[in-house]
Amino acid sequence: MDSQWKRFWETGLFPSLEFSLSLSIGYVLSLFFYVAGSELSLIDRTDTAYPILQALIAIFFAAGFIYRKYKQNFPFTFSLALLTLAIGQVIWLLLGNTSEFLIDYIFSFELVLIGGILSAFSVGIYGGSLRDFRFLSFTLGVTVFTFYSLFEPNQNYSIKILLAILYILLSFYFFSTLFQQNPISSKFYKIRSKIGKHPLFSPFYRSSLSLLIAYCILHLYFQPGPKIPLILSISFSVTFGRVLSLLGGLKKETKAVFLIGRVALLFAFFFFIYQSYWSSFYIALCIIGGTIVGFFKPNKTPYKEYMMIGMETGIYLGLSFLLYFWNLPMGIRTFTALLFVPVLVYPYLLQKHIIRMPRILMLAGAILIVIFFFSPPTIRTNSPFSKKENFDPIPFAITNLNFNEEEYIFYKSVLPFPSNPFLPKRSEIKDKIVVLGLSSNQSQIISYIERLSEENHPFLIITTRNKTNQFHHINALSLLSRKSYWNFDIYYPNYLSQKINFAPTLPNDWKLKYFHEKLDNASFQEVVNHLDSVLKYSSGDLRKDAFEIKHLYYESFAAYAKFYHNIGQNKLSLDAIAYARKFESPKPDLLRIAFNSLKFTTPEAEYIPILEDLSIDSEFQEFAWNSLIPMFESLGDWNNALKTMGLLEKYYRTNNQIEQANELELARVRLYINQENWKEVEPIISTRLRENPNSVIWERLKNEIIEKKDSLRRISIRPDAKEARIQ
Repeated sequence: MDSQWKRFWETGLFPSLEFSLSLSIGYVLSLFFYVAGSELSLIDRTDTAYPILQALIAIFFAAGFIYRKYKQNFPFTFSLALLTLAIGQVIWLLLGNTSEFLIDYIFSFELVLIGGILSAFSVGIYGGSLRDFRFLSFTLGVTVFTFYSLFEPNQNYSIKILLAILYILLSFYFFSTLFQQNPISSKFYKIRSKIGKHPLFSPFYRSSLSLLIAYCILHLYFQPGPKIPLILSISFSVTFGRVLSLLGGLKKETKAVFLIGRVALLFAFFFFIYQSYWSSFYIALCIIGGTIVGFFKPNKTPYKEYMMIGMETGIYLGLSFLLYFWNLPMGIRTFTALLFVPVLVYPYLLQKHIIRMPRILMLAGAILIVIFFFSPPTIRTNSPFSKKENFDPIPFAITNLNFNEEEYIFYKSVLPFPSNPFLPKRSEIKDKIVVLGLSSNQSQIISYIERLSEENHPFLIITTRNKTNQFHHINALSLLSRKSYWNFDIYYPNYLSQKINFAPTLPNDWKLKYFHEKLDNASFQEVVNHLDSVLKYSSGDLRKDAFEIKHLYYESFAAYAKFYHNIGQNKLSLDAIAYARKFESPKPDLLRIAFNSLKFTTPEAEYIPILEDLSIDSEFQEFAWNSLIPMFESLGDWNNALKTMGLLEKYYRTNNQIEQANELELARVRLYINQENWKEVEPIISTRLRENPNSVIWERLKNEIIEKKDSLRRISIRPDAKEARIQ
C-alpha cells in the first residue's frame, strides 16, 4: 500500500466507512427493538423460558461489551470465528422457512436461544469498541430512526430480516478487525476534551447514568405503552451533551460547568422523586439525565466504576419497588425515600478535590427535594374490559364438536371457553386441537397456521360473519377448507376434514332443508321469530327440527353466560342470558347465574324479562320483586309496579315479615294516591284505621286524600283554574 493510498485510507475512506457503519447499526438496532416490541408481545412472558432468554442476552451482551472495552488485543482467530458465525447466522435467517421470528420462538426455542446469545455477544463487542467518533454516529442513527418513526408508525418489517441486516453490518466490523486490531481512524478521531479528563466531573457521569438506567427500567414497568418518545429523548440528549462537551469555550469555564452540573443533577433527581407524575415529566428527566451523561462522560472509565453504577442502579430499583409494593403511611414512605439521597451523592461526597461546602449543599439539596416533593409511583392499571372486542356470541352447539380443555386449546377465540392470551407453544399444543381467532395480529397467526400445516397439526379457525367482521375474506384462508354455519364459518386443513360434521341429533341433510335459507345470516330475533312461526304452523319433522334448533341455540348462549360469569363479567353474562331465554325458558342453573350476576350489576330495563323469570322461582322471588318495583316506577309502568308490590307484600305477610309488609303497603298506598286511584286506596285506608284507630300515619293519609279530592272538585268547578293547572 503506497503512502498516498494509506493517507486516503486513514483520513478519508475508513473513517467514512466507520461513520456509515455506526450510523446504520444504530438505525437498524432501533428498528429491530421497535418491531420486536410489537411482535414478541404475543408470547407468554410469565413462563421460565422468556426470563431465561432475557437473562442470557443481558449476560452475554455485558460479557462482549466488557471484553472488547478492556481487552486491547483482539485475536485474529477470535475475530475470524465471530465473522464465520455472523455469516452462518445470516444464512440461517434468510433460508428459514418461517417469515416471522415469533414462530421460531414458539416452535424452535433452542435455536432462538443460541441465536440470541450470539447476537447479544456480537453487539456487545461492537458496543465495547465504540469511541467518540463511532458513538456519535451510532446515537445519530438511533435519533434518526426515532424521529422517522414518529411520522411513520407502521413499520412492516420482519424481525428475521432486520437481524440478517444487523449481522451483515456486524460482519463488516469483524472483517475490519481481521486487518487491524485498533482501527486506524481512532488515531485521527480520538476526541479528548478537558471535561472528559477533569476528576471533578466524574461524579456527575456516574450518578446521572445510574439514575437514568434505573428510571428507564422503572418506566418500562410503571408506564406501559409506546417507547419511541423515551428512546428519542435519551438518544438526542446524549448526542447533544457529547457534542456540547467538545466546544472549546466551555473547557475554560470549569467553575461554571461544575455549578451547572450540580444544578442539573439535582433537577434530574427532582423529576425522579416526582415518581407519580412520570407520565408528565418523564421526557424532562430523560433529557436532563441523557445530557449530563453525554456531557460529563470520562475519556476512560475503569471497570470498577461500571460495577458501582450497576450496584447503584440496583439500589434505585430495589427502593422504588419497595415503595411501590409496601403499603405504608406517607410519612414513613418519605423517610424510606431518603435512602435515595446517599446513593445519589455518594460518588460526589467521596471526591477529595471538592471542598466541604459544595458537598454539604449538594446533600442538603437532595434531602429537601425528597422531603418536599417525594410522591410514590402510581399503580399500573390494565386496560378496561371491552364488550365490543369480546362479546360476539355464535350458536356453536349446532356443530358436533365437543369443545373441552382436554382436547382443545384456544387462542383469542370467540367461543365461551378459557382462551390463551398468547400464541400457544409447541409443548402446550401437544395432542390438542388448536382453535384460533382472527381478531388481531393476523400476519403472525397466518405464519402460525402455516407452521401447523407443515407439521400436520390439527387446528380450527372460527370467524363470525357480522357486519363489523372484516377478517373472513383473508386470502391466506383460501387454501383451507371451510364449513359454513349460521352466522359463522370454520376453517380447517384438509387432513382434519373427517372431524367436521353437523350435530348427530339433526338429520344429515338438514342444511339443505328449509331452515338454512331462512336462518343463515339472520339476527337472533329473526331466528326466534322464524322458529316460532314453524312451531306454530308446521308439524312432523320440520317441527321436530325447529325444537332441536331452539335447544341448540339455548345451549350455546347458556355456555356463554356460564363462561362470562366465571370470569366475573356479570354484564356480559346477563346479555348472554337475555339471548338464551329467547329460545327456551331458563333452567335452574342459568337462573342461579342470573341471580348472582344481577346482585353486582346496575339495574337496566333490558333485564326486566330476566327478573320476571326469577320471580317464578320461589328461591329468587323476593330479590326479583324488590328489583322490579323501582324499575317499573322509573319507566312509569304503574300497573306492573302496583301488581308487583301486591305480590311482594303478600309474600312478606305469608312469611310473617309484618314490618316489611307494612312498609310496602304504605309505599303502595302512596303510589295509589299519586295516581288518584281512590277506588283502590280508600278501602285500604279505612280498613287500617279500623284496625288502628290511633294511627297517626293512616289518619294523615286519610286527610291527604280528602284535601286532594276537594282540590280536584274546586278545579272542576273553575275551568280557568283547571286550564292553568294543566299548563
